[in-house]
Amino acid sequence: MECKVHRFRLYNYNPRAVQCIAVSDNSQLAVGRSDGSIEIWCTEECWFQKMVIPGSENGSVESLLWLGNRLISAGLHGNVVEYDLTSGTVKILVDSFGGAVWCLGLSPTHTHIAAGCEDGSIKMLETSNKSLSFERSFDKQEGRIMCMAWHESGDVIVTGSVDVIRLWSIKTGHAVQRITLERDMKKVETIVWDVLVLSDYTVVSGDSFGRIQFWNGKHGTLLQSLHVHRADVLTLCRGTTESSIYAAGVDPRVLSFKLTNSEDPTSWVKGPMLQKHTHDVRSLALVNDLIVSGGVDTNLMVNSVSRKKDKFKRIYSFPSYQTVSVAQAANLVLLQYSTYLEVWKMGTSVDNTETKSKVLPLEEQPLKMVQLKVPTSSVDHIKCSSISSCGHWIAYSTTSTFRLYHLTYKHEESNIQVQKVRCSGLSPSHVIRFSQDSNIMITASTNHKVMITKLDSSAHTANLVHSHSLKCYTSPTLLLSISNDSTHFAVANLEGQVDVFNAKNMTHVCSLPRYTRIPTAISFHPKTNDVVVVYDDLQIFEFSIKSAAYTPWTRGILSANSKEKYLARIHKAVMRKHSNIAVVNNILHVCEPDKDIIMCVSREGMFIIEKPSRKKGGDKSRFCHQFMPLLHCDIMDDSTMLVVERPLQDIWDQLPATLYQKKFGT
Repeated sequence: MECKVHRFRLYNYNPRAVQCIAVSDNSQLAVGRSDGSIEIWCTEECWFQKMVIPGSENGSVESLLWLGNRLISAGLHGNVVEYDLTSGTVKILVDSFGGAVWCLGLSPTHTHIAAGCEDGSIKMLETSNKSLSFERSFDKQEGRIMCMAWHESGDVIVTGSVDVIRLWSIKTGHAVQRITLERDMKKVETIVWDVLVLSDYTVVSGDSFGRIQFWNGKHGTLLQSLHVHRADVLTLCRGTTESSIYAAGVDPRVLSFKLTNSEDPTSWVKGPMLQKHTHDVRSLALVNDLIVSGGVDTNLMVNSVSRKKDKFKRIYSFPSYQTVSVAQAANLVLLQYSTYLEVWKMGTSVDNTETKSKVLPLEEQPLKMVQLKVPTSSVDHIKCSSISSCGHWIAYSTTSTFRLYHLTYKHEESNIQVQKVRCSGLSPSHVIRFSQDSNIMITASTNHKVMITKLDSSAHTANLVHSHSLKCYTSPTLLLSISNDSTHFAVANLEGQVDVFNAKNMTHVCSLPRYTRIPTAISFHPKTNDVVVVYDDLQIFEFSIKSAAYTPWTRGILSANSKEKYLARIHKAVMRKHSNIAVVNNILHVCEPDKDIIMCVSREGMFIIEKPSRKKGGDKSRFCHQFMPLLHCDIMDDSTMLVVERPLQDIWDQLPATLYQKKFGT
């Protein structure tokens, strides 16, 4: 396969800083970011971003916690929020009545949540009967409550604020112990950024002077002080046992501390450095035997605490869902940002077949055609978007609204008429797709419905013609794909269900055998309409709609002898240190006379499989690392491929300055 590759680097995608991390009982990871969005991660072999709950204009996530399968957050808006993880929307919102909420704590019995507020009070909320309601308020203190930890007995809460650590009685709501921290400089306040409390009432604190201090919580006396960080200690994490803790902060090192003698509470010593970020580390969490850290540099770092020889993994913060869509017929690219969309016209190269150069000069530069902003009345960020192949239709959805636009292009490239199109019945969606002929739009809504909308470009109208409820779906619809001839479409959810429907009459055609992993990409073969699905473990299945069975090629892979060889080949080519960017998020097809080519696109590159058209002969595969990180890849025509890249250096250049550290010889 030979073609021209258009390398598009005008997408200024900048991931946001990690604010907080929380781990559920079943090892799901919730990551709160500085724009108020929350990511849900699967933490198995290939780290996969299962879901993103978009932020909002005034959104803030300062603290997260899991209550079984319930996800709770709080922030500077002053509310404690519970989310509906089946739709990715807010389920319950409770006012703290104390201003901004800086921290949350969960009782050992999982019946109450404590919120540390701006006004210096602790607000107690009840969580029974799957509800979230305000119960009572503790005594106010001077200054905001920055952090808290609940003792395993359930009788005491430890809080940290400016210059002070307090122990609170749950029964009375009064402070029973007050610990005043020493200042390194008289006129500079000591901010307690994080606290832990061990079973013997030993309180561990990390403060703004870079100290890790151990206190006798019963008597309020200092047991030990370790000054090993060069700047603020922002976060602490307990290890698999109480004899180990981890700390990190503005000095971007994750350090471990060990208790050498269980009978001597003053025998804490500094252990090895586990990993080093480039910027401030704001949160730590323990997932099984893995320590996970995140901060201003936007990436998650993962290191094993039991297998010391294992090297750390860097989990990049690229989204698992598509934020770029392409209008092949119009040569346009739609770029999705949190509060606006951009439409770009691709540049054209000089068609010089005589040159031997691998880089063709541009005859026309890329041109930004239009920018669509979310109305100021809407505070929600964009969840998904898409552009039709003809370039005349654009749709986007937030968690609360769905908007459809028709674009009319005048003779002058800069003169574009944008018209909002009303279509009753459409609701906020997880996924939006247009058919290849741009005549229909299919959406998967947040209330588990699939909707088909008929589009009329000449009249600039849209009419909802079918709405089908996916009653058996209890998790969000993750993927949606339409066949090239617009006769079928397929949907898939987080539970591994994949279903195919007739797009003409909305009848169910077939269901694919359920696999144990999460589907990450789905597409139709352009000629046979066979469905190709890739899962988060990089397994590839091809399913025939006509025979309602796996194709011979897939059955050959699934045979006992071939499966191990196939998976070994995949993992050798694809799996490297950074496992999450190997997850496939798009599938492309190229049909040639003697072979079919399947291109599985990930952030790391393209895994290319060549299937011979004849029954004889095995397939060939290779991995292309030439273009990375890949935010999108699409085939424009028979001779042109578009790759949308976001070089890591461009992202790093947008980050704030790091802590100055003097180096030897400078």
